[in-house]
Amino acid sequence: MRTIELTVPSERTDAVLAELGRIEAASLQLQRGGSLQPPGDVVTMQVTNGKLGVIMRIADEFGLGRDEGFTMATSVPLSVVTPAFQRLTRETGATTWEELELSMSEDSTMTRDRTLVMLLAGLIAGVGIISDQLHVVVGAMIIAPGFQPFARVVLGVVTRSEAWRGGVRDVGLAYGALMAGASLAAVLGLVFGADALDAGGGRYLGAGELVTFWTTVSWTGVAVGAAGAVCGGILVSLNRTVLTAGVMVALALVPTASLVPMALIAGDVGLAGDAAVRFAIEVALVLAGTSLMFLVKRRLDKRHGTSD
Repeated sequence: MRTIELTVPSERTDAVLAELGRIEAASLQLQRGGSLQPPGDVVTMQVTNGKLGVIMRIADEFGLGRDEGFTMATSVPLSVVTPAFQRLTRETGATTWEELELSMSEDSTMTRDRTLVMLLAGLIAGVGIISDQLHVVVGAMIIAPGFQPFARVVLGVVTRSEAWRGGVRDVGLAYGALMAGASLAAVLGLVFGADALDAGGGRYLGAGELVTFWTTVSWTGVAVGAAGAVCGGILVSLNRTVLTAGVMVALALVPTASLVPMALIAGDVGLAGDAAVRFAIEVALVLAGTSLMFLVKRRLDKRHGTSD
């Protein structure tokens, strides 16, 4: 369910209402002269998610995003009580490209706080790799907001917006911070008498098991990464980015990126290269998976089709 608020120049209101009136809505309201900036009338309607694409197409035809004075804001109501309430509670999800871009900008922009989280995730992942403690590395994968910046790059390319520029910048900041944290973990390993990749001592995995796993390319790893990337694309398309923490566990972005500087500090250039190759493959899978789902979304988008 969506609440849509349109600000329309007064001389175009009747024409807009004639188009919107053909759409089944829970409510359709008009406030003549209700907007001071920009000046005009305010049209508010509540519709099911399935009608969102049709409304966006109508708004595009009237100059949304191009003409001065025509603006739109969308929101999700906490509750709606109508005779069709049961049908409303079982509707499918839908998200506009503008909503996706705004939410992903908010979720993926590498502010100081998020950059610090990525740095700490790198530190945690590095310690987990050195000590061969898988649960520690998984924890780092969950807390690292490392999927959304890549999805933002793809969104900008698919929609031909400037979102990709911010995405590229934030990918660099995010994974630069992650590698810095992993480097710190490797240095701590050396300071405390261990190796930059192996702390020795008791563990529940064999020595170097995680290093070997995340520097080796196998069909199983590629299959899991591809499935995870497609899942991530679906979740982002539905604006459920909070669930991409699980996607980050399926992908190997965090441990492979962490291993690159750690191997260099350990003096193993070949291992660093292997980790970099695995990381590049994971990145390619993410870009391909999200591109596929965004293209499917664009293909099915009623905004570019015919009205119901």
